[in-house]
Amino acid sequence: MATQQGTPSSALRVLEEALGMGVSAAGDTAEAVAAEGAYYLEQVTITEASEDDYEYEEIPDDNYSIPEGEEDLAKAVQMVQEQATDTQILERKTVFSPKHTVPEAIEDFLCNFLIKMGMTRTLDCFQSEWYELIQKGITELRDGGIVPDVYTQNMLLENENKILKKDLKHYKQAADKAREDLLKTQKERDFHRMHHKRIVQEKNKLINDLKRLKLHYASYEPAIRVLHEKHHALLKQKMLTSLERDRAIGQISGLQETLKHMEIGHGYHAPEFRVVPACRKENAPEGPTQKGLREAREQSKCKAKAKANTKVWFLFPLIHA
Repeated sequence: MATQQGTPSSALRVLEEALGMGVSAAGDTAEAVAAEGAYYLEQVTITEASEDDYEYEEIPDDNYSIPEGEEDLAKAVQMVQEQATDTQILERKTVFSPKHTVPEAIEDFLCNFLIKMGMTRTLDCFQSEWYELIQKGITELRDGGIVPDVYTQNMLLENENKILKKDLKHYKQAADKAREDLLKTQKERDFHRMHHKRIVQEKNKLINDLKRLKLHYASYEPAIRVLHEKHHALLKQKMLTSLERDRAIGQISGLQETLKHMEIGHGYHAPEFRVVPACRKENAPEGPTQKGLREAREQSKCKAKAKANTKVWFLFPLIHA
């Protein structure tokens, strides 16, 4: 119990020592301000010493025994009451003492205000004159009074408002940048979408053209098949003609040999039939009969080519259409 009563007095003693140190250090503070420049005063909260750090010694119940020889009723009742009181004290919850906030002094408030407004010369004049009065003893540090809590709250709210305004400005800049990025992304999306639509249209057009050409070529397959058959028939006829020509040449050669043998045996000179190669025929002079046959053959070939070209030109415009 003595410890609990001495705790508030010790807290008051600490507070008085702190205030005394503040008065004695006033001159040093003025010199430090003049040497180092402006500084901010920080608000400090001084709390009373709590009883949480005090260690209570718990006494077991077995120690409470009534000594022999003194078993009177009054002592027994007194010991039971003391035991009950100690039990209640041990079971009582620890109650935290409320924190007492020390308001800001007027001179600190003025210094903070001048520093905040950037009035350094006014601050230097105020501090030099104020601490000079304190050192001369004309005024005391405690006589200045304290600033009401509403001003402190207003300053805190104003600082918080400035911080929030800075955050708001930062968020606005981030939102503007995000809006620009969004517009740029939307433009790129629209461009790629239009490009994709154009490619899809070209693809569909090419697919339709391919289908139409497949149908068009499918309609020419019978004509192409007929031309292939005619081509094979002409090749076959050409082969047969070449075989007949070779056979006729062989027969003519045999007849010439027979005529030679007959001329040798009877002394008769028969006209000689010779097979002239094609290269010699071209260089040899042509007679009127051979010339007429050649012209008739060329005319028939030209007519056949003209018919074939007419058929081909009839097919190609349809293919290109």
